[in-house]
Amino acid sequence: MEEISNGNAQFDWQLRRGKFALRVLLINSFYAPDIRGGAEYSVKKLAEGLQSNGHTIRVLCTGDSDIEEVVDGIEIVRFRPHGAHKKKNIHDVPRWRRLLGHLLDIWNMGNSKRLSQEINRFAPDVINTNNLYGITPIVWKIAKRKNIRLVHTIRDYYLMCPLVAMSCKKTNGKKCVHPGFGCQLHRNLNRIHSKYVDCVTAPSALTLNILVNDGFFKKGEKKVIANATDFDISAVKKILSVRVAEAGKRENVSFVYLGTLSEQKGIRWMIDSFKAIENKTCKLYIAGKGDLQDYVMEETKKDNRIEFVGFLNERQVSELLQKADVLLCPSLWEEPFGRVVLDAYKNAMPVICSNMGALQELVENGETGFVVEARNLEQFKARMTYYIEDKKRIIKQAENAVNQLEKYTIEHQLIEFEKVYNGWE
Repeated sequence: MEEISNGNAQFDWQLRRGKFALRVLLINSFYAPDIRGGAEYSVKKLAEGLQSNGHTIRVLCTGDSDIEEVVDGIEIVRFRPHGAHKKKNIHDVPRWRRLLGHLLDIWNMGNSKRLSQEINRFAPDVINTNNLYGITPIVWKIAKRKNIRLVHTIRDYYLMCPLVAMSCKKTNGKKCVHPGFGCQLHRNLNRIHSKYVDCVTAPSALTLNILVNDGFFKKGEKKVIANATDFDISAVKKILSVRVAEAGKRENVSFVYLGTLSEQKGIRWMIDSFKAIENKTCKLYIAGKGDLQDYVMEETKKDNRIEFVGFLNERQVSELLQKADVLLCPSLWEEPFGRVVLDAYKNAMPVICSNMGALQELVENGETGFVVEARNLEQFKARMTYYIEDKKRIIKQAENAVNQLEKYTIEHQLIEFEKVYNGWE
């Protein structure tokens, strides 16, 4: 490892303790431009931040074919995995085959050989695994065999549930409490392999505790490192000032949902709660795509206050959030983090969320929004009505939301990961 220096004040602590440039191999199921969700966004920001700090970074991920390329300055190695994960969209694979593929991948010799070759070729000081479907925890055993420091970052519940969400059609969107034999086998095998991990991190205490309490990562160090987001604080304050200036001019209050249109995300009860509001001038924008898209479009025909705007790019998302007043997060599953909440804070807006997963760690009830009981239509309706009755209430909580952003800077996240990579407390 090559010793480096950095004159930035925020890294003085590292210089005093002796900072070293590391060769870090980041492993995730997918990588940009193949963005499937918050995990890919988080891994990309981490990779770019680490490299800007002087570390040598390579990303290993799955793809439709074997290819090496550079994406925004980061070396990417994509490989086509063996087994049931060859299709670009994993949800196109039948459920039974998906489950069988997850189980077989534990002993997937094709993947094992390829992973071992890539690790040897890059010779990393640290391996940081993230989402592992299509790759599987077999990489942990390989890292341990090669005596490489191994860090795993929990970004979903794949290790416990082959369908990731810990719910399915059989549970009607509710949390699975009696997993079948195949699911139990999947969980047990992953639990056994977790003993190879030197340190496990998670973006929220709740997510970390769910897996640790289930017997995962018994031997490893444990660390909560919140996901980060990039933002220009002066731009955020400008958005806030516009909202303050327009607070008394807006004739109505508009709410917005942004994300996947699925049962687990609580789309149905969110819409039902909104439709119960008597005010006829309020608005609900719904953006995203998913299995419930047809349902959402039908609801727009029944209530002209609801508008479906489809799937949006990053610029369009920002424009929509600045157009709306309050973000809604009605999720019904244990959200590992909830990056969309930070998107709301960056656009100076409060959030109403359900009490599921890490959402309640991000939203300060009564300060940056409200936390309501999942599926409680009356509570959800009451909190939306709270803003409708007095628009000035939105501004106070928006100000508090902006002040929360300093907890989620990329600089802070990098420091925490560098500590973990070096084995520092």
